[in-house]
Amino acid sequence: MNKEPNFAGSFYPSDANKLRDLLNSLKEDTQIKYQSKVIIVPHAGYEYSGHAAVAGFQHLEPAENIFIIAPSHHETFTNIALPKYTYFDTPLGSIEVNNRLIKELAEKYPCIVSDAPFENEHAIEVQLPILQNTFFPHKQSAAEFVKNIVRIGKKLKIVPILVGKCDYRMIADIIAEYWENSSFVISSDLSHFYTHEQCRQIDTYTANIIEFGKIDCFEPEQACGLIGIKGALEFANNNNSSLIRIEMYNSGDVSEDKQRVVGYGSWFLYPDSKNAFIEKFYKDYIFSIVRESIVYSINQEEFIPQHIPPVFLEYGASFVTLKINNQLRGCIGSIYPTKPLILDLIDNAKNAAFQDSRFKPLTIEELENIDISVSILSSIERIKFKNEKDLLSKIYPHGVIISDGERRAVYLPVVWEQLPDREIFFNSLKEKAGLPPKYFSRTMDVYKFSALELKEEPEQN
Repeated sequence: MNKEPNFAGSFYPSDANKLRDLLNSLKEDTQIKYQSKVIIVPHAGYEYSGHAAVAGFQHLEPAENIFIIAPSHHETFTNIALPKYTYFDTPLGSIEVNNRLIKELAEKYPCIVSDAPFENEHAIEVQLPILQNTFFPHKQSAAEFVKNIVRIGKKLKIVPILVGKCDYRMIADIIAEYWENSSFVISSDLSHFYTHEQCRQIDTYTANIIEFGKIDCFEPEQACGLIGIKGALEFANNNNSSLIRIEMYNSGDVSEDKQRVVGYGSWFLYPDSKNAFIEKFYKDYIFSIVRESIVYSINQEEFIPQHIPPVFLEYGASFVTLKINNQLRGCIGSIYPTKPLILDLIDNAKNAAFQDSRFKPLTIEELENIDISVSILSSIERIKFKNEKDLLSKIYPHGVIISDGERRAVYLPVVWEQLPDREIFFNSLKEKAGLPPKYFSRTMDVYKFSALELKEEPEQN
């Protein structure tokens, strides 16, 4: 039994040629750094959310089974709903449901098996033409055709899941159980019907929760597919993975209506930390940004980078360190992520060069002899301790922040190279904060963090 499309002609074009032309026009003409088995994508009309959705699918790894996990907008039920349909039709053709997996899921998880919740639900339907056009474009070379067949192995099938009143950990369990031969599409828009500016603020907060893995900070109003997002985030946290931003904007950015807007965002799962992703793919970019920021400042020009990778629009905290002949020439940084990482790097580069009170402002003559290193901080975690001995056992090999009243100081993890003894390290940090080296108080706040340490490679002649 086939599920006919309900939203062709409204959410997306009903004519196959016009639909393909639209989807192809929305594709990013850039090299995709990484393809992932999990993406989060929006599900509104293509006019509004199509750019973010298509960008998300460009990061999706082909697999034999594509799970599409979406909220139910019209039907109320407990746990999840699975369809009886054999195919879902779109203007681009039919896409087969893996009924064997549907039956298996129904035996393992509390659910209802019914076509009714799917009949008028757009959150799954709008993903299907994008999926078809991503993996099976109408025009493709023989090499692309063979490559897709080899990567998928078998004919691609979908596993549609609608989410009702459900524990998000069930979604994480499903992702974990079917990980080997599957990829997963989490279908969700962000905030609904706030003003343009309110939506930006709310969605920025939501993005920070997603990108820092803080599941407990979510509120239901932040996203219509929140349970699916939380399930993906739970899986990421359980597997030392991260969700990396692809796109984020709202309908007010693409229409004249700024009073009742809807937010859209897309992310992909990376099987390591965000800092590991940055180190692997964007190390050279970081140093180009730091150097250009300094050069522009010397020339008294404003530096506005073009084509910023989305991961640098995520909030982040960094330190920029400058040395000449291995001697410190400036070091300024941020402890807490209060702005997009790209802005934090630009500001700290300028401040290390011109605002470090220990040094005179950097000159153009010094610039070509400068050695640059950058530290990008991880999330900060408070250390609980019984006494100083207990505290000292917990600080290595982390970066450490101490705070006592108005006294505060921070050491990056790299300082352990100069001060490998824990007691000496901690006493020195207290002195940096203006406290006596033997000072200790149980009311002192102590935090730890890790940091990605990057050093600029010398140019090869």
